[in-house]
Amino acid sequence: MSTFVFATAEYTDKAEYNRYVELSTPIFMREGVKVLGNDETAKFSGIDGEKAILLEFRDQAHMRHFFALPDYQAAAKHRDAGAKMRMVTFRRMPAL
Repeated sequence: MSTFVFATAEYTDKAEYNRYVELSTPIFMREGVKVLGNDETAKFSGIDGEKAILLEFRDQAHMRHFFALPDYQAAAKHRDAGAKMRMVTFRRMPAL
């Protein structure tokens, strides 16, 4: 069952964050992660953020595998240097 990650980014160093995007995009593509949303014009209510991101993974094991990849971990250092991230993971609701 699909697992989603909803994240918000609040930039602290846009150049570092942009480097993360440059490094991580090919990894997302290679690993079959679906980027369902990536919006710097999102409107936030009750949470801080300048960008909203919605990712879809095949399942929780796929998500854990992806975030543990050495090349993704190296890219994530730029993400962490460039933005304060808030993330929520959740599973797809079963069909009724």
